[in-house]
Amino acid sequence: MMPPPWFISILTMILSLAPKSMSANDENASSCSARIHCGDNQDIGYPFWGLDRPESCGYPGFRLNCNDDNPEITIMSATYRVLHINTSSQLLQVARMDYTESICPTYLLNSSFNSTPFAYNRESTLDIWLFYGCQPLTDVQNNSTSTQGISSQFECTINETNIIGYYLTRNVSETSFDTVIRNTLGSCNYSVSIPVMSSEVPSLEEIGNSDILEEALSLGFELRWSANDSMCKSCEDSGGQCGHDLITAEFTCYCSDGSYPRDCRLTPQ
Repeated sequence: MMPPPWFISILTMILSLAPKSMSANDENASSCSARIHCGDNQDIGYPFWGLDRPESCGYPGFRLNCNDDNPEITIMSATYRVLHINTSSQLLQVARMDYTESICPTYLLNSSFNSTPFAYNRESTLDIWLFYGCQPLTDVQNNSTSTQGISSQFECTINETNIIGYYLTRNVSETSFDTVIRNTLGSCNYSVSIPVMSSEVPSLEEIGNSDILEEALSLGFELRWSANDSMCKSCEDSGGQCGHDLITAEFTCYCSDGSYPRDCRLTPQ
């Protein structure tokens, strides 16, 4: 006896969907096995995405671009050049793009980070403060500033306007600066907070000029990240590829036979 037409239609539909589902799983696993290659930075994987890695293969906020063989990442509206990635320690060394070639950028933005997914690595990073549009200090005051954590003055041209600037390696509200120096810094038109490697602070205080500031800013600073890294290790150890479900916003382990919540040994999603 021939089966009824409706049975054949349903069976055909089921069989046609099954290969697509398996194909989609294979495609996700294959796509997320791709790595980002940009200049000297090779083999960049999860939690980063971009270029040849789809968004579902990374974590929100970790998109990389490649500009002149230099990987770049945008965090809180500021673009940073990626200098080094340490996935085992979840450390990212970056430098502000707008300060890599000049200490006088057109737009003055603070470097700020939420607690997740990025935070300062306080073991290696300290904040310094840059002041722009200041009044000049007297020669006596200017000669004594480096021992107090204040640079000698530097000149900037921002938006076709020549201005005087200083940098400070210590929070002016937490140290006993001369009243005149406090007032001078307080009257500056702009101030910007930027992190640097703490190893650069002694040179910044000892030398205290714009050249050493440019060098310190070019070396950048370190960030720690948090992006379900322990779950990713479990996924990779089981032969899967780490990813992020764009619908549920949850971690996903892509395996050859399905998508899993943690690793390839668990029940498929």
